[in-house]
Amino acid sequence: MKKSFPDIVCEQCRKVLARADVERDTHVPAPEELVAAGAVAIPNFGWFCSQECATGYEQAKGRRMFDRNAAGEVQYYPKP
Repeated sequence: MKKSFPDIVCEQCRKVLARADVERDTHVPAPEELVAAGAVAIPNFGWFCSQECATGYEQAKGRRMFDRNAAGEVQYYPKP
């Protein structure tokens, strides 16, 4: 029996970024493609569709929660 896993969804606006492909045990589009398109992955947390949603999430919580690069962008993985 295949293990189910969820679609990738933006934690701020709830936009579906990628659908789970249970048969192939992956997401479509792949996480690498999401990052290349500007989505933001946060380890052990989730995804944001954009820098704007990542910043909006922090503002809604009232504090800075995520690491940022020298340009001030939320970034945990190198951009392709």
